Amino acid sequence: MTLGNSSILTKWLNFNKQYHSIWSVIILSLMSVSFIVTDWMVGIFTLSDYIFVLVGVSLIISGNYKVKKKQLLWILLILGLIAMNIIMNMQLNSSFILKTGLASLIRISYYIAITFGVYNYVKEQKLEALFLKILNIIAVIICLIGIYITLALYSNGQLPYEFFWKFTRSDLLSYAFNENVNFIRTRSIFSEPAYLGYFLNVILSMNYFNKVDVKIKKGFTIFISLTLFLTFSYSAIGIMLMIQALHFIDKINLRELNWTKKTTIYLLLIIAVVFFSWDLINETIINRTVDILSGEDGSAYFRIIRSWDYVNTEHIFIGNGIGHTPNIWNVYAYFLSDLGLVPFLLISAFSIYALVINFKMGLVFIALNFQKGGYLNPAFSIFLLLFFIYIGNKKHGGYKV
Repeated sequence: MTLGNSSILTKWLNFNKQYHSIWSVIILSLMSVSFIVTDWMVGIFTLSDYIFVLVGVSLIISGNYKVKKKQLLWILLILGLIAMNIIMNMQLNSSFILKTGLASLIRISYYIAITFGVYNYVKEQKLEALFLKILNIIAVIICLIGIYITLALYSNGQLPYEFFWKFTRSDLLSYAFNENVNFIRTRSIFSEPAYLGYFLNVILSMNYFNKVDVKIKKGFTIFISLTLFLTFSYSAIGIMLMIQALHFIDKINLRELNWTKKTTIYLLLIIAVVFFSWDLINETIINRTVDILSGEDGSAYFRIIRSWDYVNTEHIFIGNGIGHTPNIWNVYAYFLSDLGLVPFLLISAFSIYALVINFKMGLVFIALNFQKGGYLNPAFSIFLLLFFIYIGNKKHGGYKV
C-alpha cells in the first residue's frame, strides 16, 4: 500500500470514529428491522437476507467488522460438521440433493458471518442498551401497525391496509381465528400471528432477563404483552404468560408483600379487562384449551409430537441432509431430521448450558424453539445473536433505557 492510500485509509477510519454514533444507529436499526421481515419473500430470498448484506457492508466500510481467532475456530467447527454431513449424505443417502445442501451451507455461512460481526461490534462498542432500545421501539411500531390492521379488518375495508401485506400473506386463514372473521388475529406485517408472537416474546424475554443490566421502561413491556394477547396464538400467549410468571417470581418478595393502593388499582384493571373481554377469552383461550385437551385441535400435538415424523431412522446419524426436511414447528426436531444425531445432541447440550448460565432466558430459549422451527430462517440466527448478547453478566454498572 502506498503512502497516499495509507493516508486516505487513516482519514476514513478517523472519520468513522468521529461519527461512530451514527454508524451504530444505522447498523443496529438495520439489524432490528431485519427481524420483522424474516418471512417477506423477494424472489427466492427473504427481505432479511438483503438487509443482512447492508449490515455486513456497513460494518466493513465503517471499519467495525471483526471476528476473533477463538470464534473463527468455532465457525470452522460448525461449518466443518455441516460439510462432513453433506459428504456423508452424498455417499449414503440416495435422496440427498447436492445443490440443496450446498445452497444451505452457503446460507448458514452467510448468517454466521453477519451474526458474529454484529455480536463483536455490539460488545466492543458497549451498545447493548442502544440495541435493546431500538428493538423495543421497532416492536412498539410493529404492534401499532398490527392494531391498525386489525381495526381496518373490523371496519370491512374502510381503512387501507393491503400495502402492509404486499410481500406476505393476505388470505382469510392468516388472520381469522378458526375461520371466524368475528375474531381477527393480530399479525401485523408477519405472515402468521404466531410469528408476531415469537418476535414479541423474544423482545419481552430480553427486556426481563438480560444479564447486562439494561432496564426497559414498563410501558414497552406492558404494550408488547397486551399485543401478544391480540394474536390469539395459543403458543405465543402461553410463552408470554410463562415469561411474566418467571419475571413476577423474580421480583416479588412474599415476606415483604404489602397490599398498596397501586396493588388495588392493578387488580381492578385486571378484573375489568377480564369482564369486558370474557367472550373473547372464552372463545380464544378456554374453548381452545378444551379442544386441545380433547384432541379436536391438533396444533399442539403436531408441534410437539408430529414434528418428529421426518426423522430418518435409517440414517439417524446423518439425517436427511441440510435443507431437506419440510417446514416443521420444532427446531430440535429440525436438527435431528436434517443433520442427524450429533448436531441434535449439540443443540440439546447448549440448551442445558443456557439453563445453567441464565435459567429464565434458557427456559424461554427452549420454549421458543418448540414454537417456531426453521433454523435456516434468518429469524433463528437473529434470536441466537440476541441470546448471546444478553445472556451473560455485566459485573459493573448498568444501563437505564
